[in-house]
Formats: sequence, structure tokens, C-alpha cells
Amino acid sequence: MTRTTRAAVEISSAIGLVFCIVGTASAADQIPNIRGKWVGKTHSIVAGVAPHWPSNRGTFERPGLFEKDLTIEVTAQEGRRFWGMQTFTGSGENTQEPMIGELTGKDNKTVVLVDRDGYLDGQLIDDNTLSFCYKQAGGQSGASVVSCSEIKRTP
Repeated sequence: MTRTTRAAVEISSAIGLVFCIVGTASAADQIPNIRGKWVGKTHSIVAGVAPHWPSNRGTFERPGLFEKDLTIEVTAQEGRRFWGMQTFTGSGENTQEPMIGELTGKDNKTVVLVDRDGYLDGQLIDDNTLSFCYKQAGGQSGASVVSCSEIKRTP
């Protein structure tokens, strides 16, 4: 192999390697589109009266245990940031609360969300499944809540 041919092969290989690395980095930086309606059930433990559980009379010694239908509707998204509305229904009660959030972490699959009085940390399992835990410690409502669930995006 001549020097010119060998140099051309090495340059071609280097260029190919650069394109592979750039392609991999671009794929890892993709931001998932999470707009839409996500539905599931809450599995909540509550101490104190909270806006989404107004009939609760649970205490830390004897907490209220609830399951309600949950809809999280992500109405808008710009890059990793998103916002929308949460709706809780069940036991004759129906409440709504606005929320804002952001995607972060490896492949932007970690979900961090806040509403008026609590925090949700979760993980996108796939394009249409979100597993999360919601936490609220006293605050304005005076209620403490933990609620872990898995919700699915509806078509």
C-alpha cells in the first residue's frame, strides 16, 4: 500500500469515527416529547387534610390510605421544560392543580415536577410510561402525603 493510499484510508477511518461519536452524542441528547394525557391510579398515604383528599381524617398514627384516578395532562413543552394540569377523581371528589416540571438526567428520562405544595420525582420507563413518587410535607395545607404510581400516556 502506498503512503498516499494509507493516509487516505486513515483519514477516512478518522472521519467515520467522528461521525459515529457525533451521532451517538446526538441520540443521547434527544429530549423526549411528553406532551399529552397520562392516566393511572394514585396509591397514597396521607396524614392531615389535603386539597386532593378533603375527606381524609388520617393522622401519622393512623394515616388515610387512598386510591384515586389520576390524569396528568402536559399541555405544553419547550425543550426539557413542561407544564400542565393534574386531575384527581374518586370517592365522589374531583380536584385539579396546575404543575410545572423539567426533564433531566441521563437521556432526559428523569422527571422533576412541582405543584402548589408538593414534589414529584419520576422516571420515564419508556415513551408512554412514567413511574414516580409524589411527596408533600405539611406546608400550607398542613397535610403530609406520599403517593407512588405508574401512569401511561393515552393515545
